[in-house]
Amino acid sequence: MILSFMFDKKISIFFTSHRINFLDVISIFINGISGYILFGFILLIFIVAKQKKRLLPLIITFVLYLGLTGLLKIIVARPRPFVGLNNSLVDNLNQNRSFPSGHAVSVFSLVRLMDFNKIIFYLWILIAIVISISRVYLGVHYLSDVIAGALIGLLIGELVSYTVETIYPKLLKSY
Repeated sequence: MILSFMFDKKISIFFTSHRINFLDVISIFINGISGYILFGFILLIFIVAKQKKRLLPLIITFVLYLGLTGLLKIIVARPRPFVGLNNSLVDNLNQNRSFPSGHAVSVFSLVRLMDFNKIIFYLWILIAIVISISRVYLGVHYLSDVIAGALIGLLIGELVSYTVETIYPKLLKSY
């Protein structure tokens, strides 16, 4: 991650100077998928797949994602790449909310919840990587924003899973 800080601007310029129309469309589509939509979609998947035991972890993950990401964006207030580089395909974003990438936090926070099926698990990791890279490609995040978002998301997922699997059952037994 430290290396990505050193090369953030160069990486951003590289991605945004090698754009292809097809990837532009995909990246803009991904940009329109908010955390609310993503978590709602996963909620539907869990209901259809009869994964009811994953609903509480999903709700806790969603709350942590919103709270932690929002708080960090306010505290860090890092300008987005397009502010200095003028290279974004979208312009309706808060200019000083680059760190961490909310898209990366949300999608990586769900990785642990997708382990009920091996194919879905690996497919989700691929989706998480594509979404995260699209944020750099679009010019709205630096690579370090995305890496930090992925790490924060994975940490949230592990924390929620640990809490629900170990602490929650002990609390239920004590009542």
